Amino acid sequence: MTDRGVLLLRADADRAVAWARRGLVAVHVVPQESGWVAVCPLGERSEASAPYDGALTALLARPVPRRLCPALGVAVVGERLVLNVVVPAIRPRRLWLAWEPGVGLVRPGSLPITTVATLAAAVGKPMATDLAARVLRDGRGAADQVLTDLLRALEVPGAEFVTGDRHAGTQPHAVAVIPERQDVSRFERRTREDHRWHEESQR
Repeated sequence: MTDRGVLLLRADADRAVAWARRGLVAVHVVPQESGWVAVCPLGERSEASAPYDGALTALLARPVPRRLCPALGVAVVGERLVLNVVVPAIRPRRLWLAWEPGVGLVRPGSLPITTVATLAAAVGKPMATDLAARVLRDGRGAADQVLTDLLRALEVPGAEFVTGDRHAGTQPHAVAVIPERQDVSRFERRTREDHRWHEESQR
C-alpha cells in the first residue's frame, strides 16, 4: 500500500502557496476551517532526484518557517501512524510521535521525540491532552481510525485527505502548486556540494 499523508499549516493560504512553490514537491494547497491549510502531495515522487525523490518524505521533512507554524505532519506508513509537529519558535524544530496497531505509542526510530502534551499545546488545544493521549496509547484499531480520532480530539481538520474520504484536488479553493525548477536545481546543487564536502572531509 502506498504511504499517505498531509502537512497541516496554521497559516494564510497565499503564504502556504508561496512556500510550496519554493519546495521540491508538487502539491495541492487546500484552505481549511479555523485557519488551517492542508498541503497534500500530488503524486508519489518529488521534483528532485534520489534519494530526495519521495514526495511524502520530502514534504514532511522540509523545514517550516515560523510564520507558517504550528505545522502538523501526519502520515500512514504501512500500518504505522507517524506524526510530527513544528512549534512557532525562534528556531522551529520538528519533533515526532509514532503509533502502531497492537501497541499504541512507539519510539519513532532515531527521530527526536515529542510528547502528546506538546503536540496538543502546539495546535492550540492543551485541554485536549488527556483525550489525545488516550487515543494514541490504545493499540486497538487501525491507523486511519486513530488518525481520525486524534485530529477530531485536537479539533484539527484534514484527516480525510489521508484516509481517502476526500481528494484535495476536488475541494473548493484548492490550488495546484508546481515547484519552481530553479529552486529544485538550487537544492540539488547544494546537496551535491554538501556530499562532496563530506566525502573529502572523510579522506
